[in-house]
Amino acid sequence: MEASRKLLLKAGCVAGVDDIMRATGSEYCYAYKELPLEATSEQIMQYCSTTRRLFAPIARKITPEDNSLWVLRHYLAIKLVTSASILAGSANFAYDRNLLMGVPYFNYYAVLNACRAYLLTSPHVKWDGRKTVEMTHENILNRTADYMRALDPVRRSLWRARLGELRAQRELFSYRFPLSGPDFVGRPSLDPAPVTDFARLIAELASLNTECFQAALKKYASDNIPVPAVSDHAWASLYSLADADVNDTLDRYRFNKYVRGWSTVSTLEVMATDGLMDDLYGSWTHSGDDGDLDVFDPDNYSRLLLAL
Repeated sequence: MEASRKLLLKAGCVAGVDDIMRATGSEYCYAYKELPLEATSEQIMQYCSTTRRLFAPIARKITPEDNSLWVLRHYLAIKLVTSASILAGSANFAYDRNLLMGVPYFNYYAVLNACRAYLLTSPHVKWDGRKTVEMTHENILNRTADYMRALDPVRRSLWRARLGELRAQRELFSYRFPLSGPDFVGRPSLDPAPVTDFARLIAELASLNTECFQAALKKYASDNIPVPAVSDHAWASLYSLADADVNDTLDRYRFNKYVRGWSTVSTLEVMATDGLMDDLYGSWTHSGDDGDLDVFDPDNYSRLLLAL
């Protein structure tokens, strides 16, 4: 059913750059890959209309402190999209080499992190510090499907069921161990390709959200809002490890560059600086011989979900 839908959309309903720019009202437009295959121009227009309407009061009332929190949210979203790309790449790498034990984990967390990025960029989600950063899986999955409803109300239940299926597969092979192995759920159900497409759609909606927000800010706010330091900036670099809070110095360095040198929050694509992306993928790069096909290279998957 989904494959047939994509063929129909590709045949005559694919939204182009001009269509999406009209829908968002932004001066920027990411080169969307999955979104035009999953939704008609009319659906994208309706989604953006709803999203822009929700962002309008946020843009009208935005303060420097609010802007500072949105810069933090987009920084976290960029990292989560990158994490999702590496996880999806890991799923594909493992599947191709019959390392099937890891595939349910990689598949689920690739989609989950794309969902987290989507929620961080959503006007529906109010920032609430720890509760936002450490949202439960159930909350993440439910709210993602609920807000994606604006793109296609009919598929809300299908999307939620797919999210639940990926979670169930991860839990099955993490907490139990059926003797039939992958045949218990059917090996084709572990195929990372459709999961990667799903994660890409969610990640692209996160990007679309930020373009709608940029358009609202351009209309209602200054393009030079400062980024004052606020206490919640600690969430850019603070992690819980064995019941202790530990700071990542590279995170703190990279995020502080936004505090010192950024102004009004912008789209994910604009805010994803070369230095940040080099650090994000470089941290997971093997230091051995280049070109070894048996070594996972995250750079090979750097454009898998979002080409930031």
